[in-house]
Amino acid sequence: MNSGTGTDSGSGRAEAERLIAIGEKLLQSRDLNGSRDFAILAQEAEPLLEASDQILAIADVLLAAETPVGGDHLDWYGILQLDRTCEDQDLIRKNYRRLGLLLHPDKNPFTLADHAFKLVSDAWAVLSDPAQKPAYDRAIAVPAQPATFWTACPYCYFLYEYPAACQGCCLRCQNCERSFHGLSIPSLPPLVPGQEAYYCNWGCLPMGFVFGKLDPNGPGPMVENGPDVVGPVAVENGVGVASRKPGRPRQVL
Repeated sequence: MNSGTGTDSGSGRAEAERLIAIGEKLLQSRDLNGSRDFAILAQEAEPLLEASDQILAIADVLLAAETPVGGDHLDWYGILQLDRTCEDQDLIRKNYRRLGLLLHPDKNPFTLADHAFKLVSDAWAVLSDPAQKPAYDRAIAVPAQPATFWTACPYCYFLYEYPAACQGCCLRCQNCERSFHGLSIPSLPPLVPGQEAYYCNWGCLPMGFVFGKLDPNGPGPMVENGPDVVGPVAVENGVGVASRKPGRPRQVL
């Protein structure tokens, strides 16, 4: 029984070493994904072989460095295998130390280990610094997308506020019940002081817009998806539409 176990263990180690040799060749040609795949196979064949962990660490760090964030910034969080919302300095330190041990050129003999080690060190320098980390977080922050957008019916000139997911959809006007393409209006026409009318400087749309507000208990603008109509659509009143009266024609200036 012991002899059989030893044979199985030796066979698994030999297979893992063969897979690691292939992964190393792929790493030398900078086939990071291929190298990573063979390192994972080697791990499955022999989990205790450190070489597979070393190749995986190189591939993961370099792959993270290939995808910039926030325009042209290196993804320091991805390089340290962290979520971009991570604020846990203990976790940041733990990942840095683990990767540093795996990638240190004195211990990792594989190609590109020194480059990956430098990236990990640079990531730690940024994410451990109380001044650099907040500045970096601001630089890579994704601008918040508006929850809603404004569009206008080109037939009766009612203005409507829709959820952002409806932008570009085929919409149905609650006033004239005609379908139109939901294009976003970059800015709303200014209110004429003392009148229920709005100025308009868009050359492609007539004047006399009316602001529409969806009534959750009654008919409202509908969203069409192909031949089927889905709605009414609930709209968050994010820009103060509630203070305006909805749904009746106003004077055209």
